Amino acid sequence: MAEDIQGLLNRIQSEGIEKAEAEKNQILSDAKRQADAIVAQAKAEAAEIIKNAEAEAAMNESKCKAAVRQAARDVSLGLQSDLQKRLETLVRDSLGQAITPEVMGQIILKMAEKYLADDTNATVEVLLSPNDAAALESGLKAGLLANLKAKPEIKISNTLSSGLKIGVKGTDVFFDFSDDALTEVICSFAGPKLAAAIKG
Repeated sequence: MAEDIQGLLNRIQSEGIEKAEAEKNQILSDAKRQADAIVAQAKAEAAEIIKNAEAEAAMNESKCKAAVRQAARDVSLGLQSDLQKRLETLVRDSLGQAITPEVMGQIILKMAEKYLADDTNATVEVLLSPNDAAALESGLKAGLLANLKAKPEIKISNTLSSGLKIGVKGTDVFFDFSDDALTEVICSFAGPKLAAAIKG
């Protein structure tokens, strides 16, 4: 009887150990499966975070490059505009010194010679600024009368600040030697060269 009890105990113990071992293995297997799932999910989330971070970094880099390009363009345009204004001021000031009453008188005499060579009955019409008219009128009339036997018609134009316009009366065609027109011509020639030098 004692042997039967001992056998029974041994069998219960053996079955209990086997059952405990199976449960332990099941727990370990479940834990490993859960751990693998957690690791896989963590890796997927990390990959997604890295992907989003890289995309955001690329987008920020693109935005920064665009902002730098725009800033460089704005600086270049601002510099061009500033230099164009300085060029216009410089040219206008230089013309004010270069286009003296004597130079204007020479221009008028040469233009009158050309007009009168084509039509001896033509009347040369000269538009002058109020400031230049006083300095030129008497000498100009005397010079034209002496050299060309022509009587010029001199008019004062309040739209001219400096320089002159000259043409044949009745044609409404004038050659414009005003400071505004000469400044525009010189700057239209020099301006693109200046812009090209800025751009390199």
